[in-house]
Amino acid sequence: METKKLDFSATLKDAITIGVKNAPSVIAAVALWLITIWIPYLNVGTTIAITLLPTQLAKGEIVNPLAIFDSKYRRYMGEFFITMGLMVFPVLIGFIFMFVPAIVLAIAWSLSYYYLIEKGKNPIQAIKASNDATYGSKWTMFFVSLVVGAVIGIVIAIFQTLCNAINVGVITFIVMFVLYVLAISINMAVNASFWKQLKDNVE
Repeated sequence: METKKLDFSATLKDAITIGVKNAPSVIAAVALWLITIWIPYLNVGTTIAITLLPTQLAKGEIVNPLAIFDSKYRRYMGEFFITMGLMVFPVLIGFIFMFVPAIVLAIAWSLSYYYLIEKGKNPIQAIKASNDATYGSKWTMFFVSLVVGAVIGIVIAIFQTLCNAINVGVITFIVMFVLYVLAISINMAVNASFWKQLKDNVE
């Protein structure tokens, strides 16, 4: 099987298409997640649901924002936490070696949760599958994420400056909340494009 590799411009275009098509439902789902993130136990299921949202977007599905509260997501709590633990500590160690190894590992393993739940792999298999699937595409993933992140950062900085000039606390909070919701939603569209293109690199 030929390994699929990402193309920078095609991936950006695909992410924009996915994001525009699903913008209202994804924004609503992210907003609901942020509003309820403080509720114990419920927040585990909603976090897993939000993490998996790109896999639904990659299928072309229109997301139901209320679906993040479905109890089925909490059944994956153990596997989710184990996978997180297996990834977090090596990435932290990577930071000791001047950041670059940590960035490489974070990108290489970024599809792990999708393989864990969508493909039914165990935590170690999921991490390896993600590493194999992203082989040859890590630089493209990095630059796409960098460009999208830079644009989001500039927009947030501009609005932050404007809000500070107005100096109205409530307005600042509302504007920044909306911007952060949009930022997370855009990032999901990018991850959906990564998954859509790379998921079949591993059986």
